[in-house]
Amino acid sequence: MSAPLAAAALAAALAAPPALPPATPRTAVVDVGGAKGYVRADRGVSLAGVGLLVRAGLDRQTTAQNGLAALVAQAVLETPVAPASGPGAAVALTDAVESAGASVGFAVSTQHVRFYLEGTPPALARAGPLLARAFAAPSFDPATLAAARAALAERISESDDDTALVGLQMLRSTYYRGGAGFPALGDPSATVAYAPADARAFFERWYLRGDAVVTEVGRTGPETDAASRALVAALHAGSAPGEELAARAPAASPKRIVTQRPIGATFVVLGFAAPPLGDRDFPAALVIRALLEDVFERTAATTPPAVFRRVGTIYGYDAAPAQLSIWMNGALIDPATGLAAIEVLSKGTAAKPLNAATLARYKETAHGAWVLETISLDQRAFAIGNAVAHGLDPDANDAVGEAIRRVTAADVQRVAKKYFQRFDVALIVPREGGS
Repeated sequence: MSAPLAAAALAAALAAPPALPPATPRTAVVDVGGAKGYVRADRGVSLAGVGLLVRAGLDRQTTAQNGLAALVAQAVLETPVAPASGPGAAVALTDAVESAGASVGFAVSTQHVRFYLEGTPPALARAGPLLARAFAAPSFDPATLAAARAALAERISESDDDTALVGLQMLRSTYYRGGAGFPALGDPSATVAYAPADARAFFERWYLRGDAVVTEVGRTGPETDAASRALVAALHAGSAPGEELAARAPAASPKRIVTQRPIGATFVVLGFAAPPLGDRDFPAALVIRALLEDVFERTAATTPPAVFRRVGTIYGYDAAPAQLSIWMNGALIDPATGLAAIEVLSKGTAAKPLNAATLARYKETAHGAWVLETISLDQRAFAIGNAVAHGLDPDANDAVGEAIRRVTAADVQRVAKKYFQRFDVALIVPREGGS
């Protein structure tokens, strides 16, 4: 993210008068039948979104279930349902939802799977029952699983083109223990082995009403409320036992993981243990993220794609414990030079407090970047659901901006010492004959 863009976002945020405590909650909590729904209305937009988060993420997989969480979620979207327009041949849920004028998708994270439905309120009134129907009676027959595998393989192929994400997954696999360290979408060769009974057993064990979080954002109203109630009612009653996410913090000597890809220059990705959302150290970690990302970056009016950027960061605060990664583009930065610079910066930040001007600059950048993380309806739905799923107030994200303003030089120094002195390294090097 460019510093000018972040600064502009901050200036806009500062233009509004500060809220006086106690602040009025922006998110309303409603009963959607067996679960709580969290509603963040915005009458200034024409679309609405409904998110359903279930506790069926990567860490629910055993070490023999690589890709099963994603395969089950994709099978829900491939489940044949009758179209909303009336009698007709059953089609895949995604096609039926699209015909209703809406869109539906899912994302698998370390601890959860999140489904997201978006459209105009009338479109959601048509599409909501379709998604609920798929949750009530998902298809895991061979044909549906084959379609799900094909869809996942296409998504995996697209993600493999993002070198930074390749490095991120390498680091996640060494940071998180068990199934939590598997790729989000799995390994295509692994999912071939799963039978219909495997997928159904995973769904019935983890897709439970008591663990669900429902969010409504945008032009909310009777249509989004009805969709939320239908989705919750479609899930089986009950809750699954909670499990603590296990992670292995980087050792004093960095672990180096190497892979090859058909790229033109080496990519270096560093992974640090990091405080999760809601932790007292989280705001200071965001300031350090801004500092790290600005090491080699040149200011610009827009943020260019990764292939044209020198450096970038990915903060996985959708999990607790969290992980922060910084990647460097070897086509624009000498990998050895970049790695040395990051080490010098992280050690220097821990050894000596930032001066007032530097601290103010990166607090401003961090605040602007945080504002930009909840621009779209999808991002807002994620922010609320992620907070609630980790036992936080649904408006927890709103408090982060003010917390960043309160960060001191001592906070940054303390967090740098605690989290940013040790890291693991992923190296993605050019394959012979690569472009």
